[in-house]
Amino acid sequence: MEKKAVDFWQARKDFLAHLHYTKGYSQGTCYGYNSDLGIWGRWLEEADKDWRQATHVDTEQFVAWQMRERGTKAHIVARRSSCLGSFYKWAMKNALVESDPIYLADKPKRPYRIPIWLEKEEQLAFQEAVRRVDDLPENIFGRPREHIKAIRRRYDFLFGLILNSGLRISEALAVKIRDVRIVNGVAKSVRVIGKGNRERLVPLPEAFGQVFGAWLQGRGGDDFVFAKAPGEKPPGPHAVRTYLRRLIERAGIDKPVTPHKLRHTYATRLLEAGAELVDIQVLLGHVDLSTTQIYTHVSEERMAGVVAKL
Repeated sequence: MEKKAVDFWQARKDFLAHLHYTKGYSQGTCYGYNSDLGIWGRWLEEADKDWRQATHVDTEQFVAWQMRERGTKAHIVARRSSCLGSFYKWAMKNALVESDPIYLADKPKRPYRIPIWLEKEEQLAFQEAVRRVDDLPENIFGRPREHIKAIRRRYDFLFGLILNSGLRISEALAVKIRDVRIVNGVAKSVRVIGKGNRERLVPLPEAFGQVFGAWLQGRGGDDFVFAKAPGEKPPGPHAVRTYLRRLIERAGIDKPVTPHKLRHTYATRLLEAGAELVDIQVLLGHVDLSTTQIYTHVSEERMAGVVAKL
């Protein structure tokens, strides 16, 4: 069967449409694939190579070019290789190429990285920093102090939700009032649409559910929980990360904490409480249990540290 003569950039566009509309990948994930494939496409053009005729040798040269010429870290190169692998599998399935230049290539292995989380004392210090309002200015850009306090409270509940449910930042920001199940004023659970358009229901601890439910009282069901104002959209992930970084500094925590690290903290607290890995997998929305198993290694590392003190 004769291959369809499709330009690489058109193939990239078709592949991204497949990921977004057929596989249900988020826009953020698709942007990542778009960027990684763009680097491959431009490298091929500069090397005067046809993407349909690429071999495993070309892939290895691409890997070497990234690491030697551009100083790209191994885990990023491994991620890009994985992206190319998905792209070429799709291209083969659609008869755009005859072979996969990624499969047989020598690729850098992803370095094993223990996730970062907040220890219990750090978590308490962080929560105190979020709730402390004496450090807020009287006004900023003409906005009164009460408005600034309302913003701080919104972030208090946003970070509190992640710490009490393990939601990804994109999932938390997408939650609407109607997605929160409230019984007698207490928020019992949150319905989430996660990666791959998969739905899950995450229960909330009673103590957090009480204050969260009270905060949501009287708000419209179609509104985003963390909307900047009624009927508006929530802040973007970048703004959230910036705000979190300032709070972490004020809490005196010397760790690169991101919203995803708060998710790790939630998983670590579950493990410490005796939760099974399969339960943590469901709560976090992991498709593969192997993704969740990293927390087993966390536990082993912690126990080894305890034993070392004997």
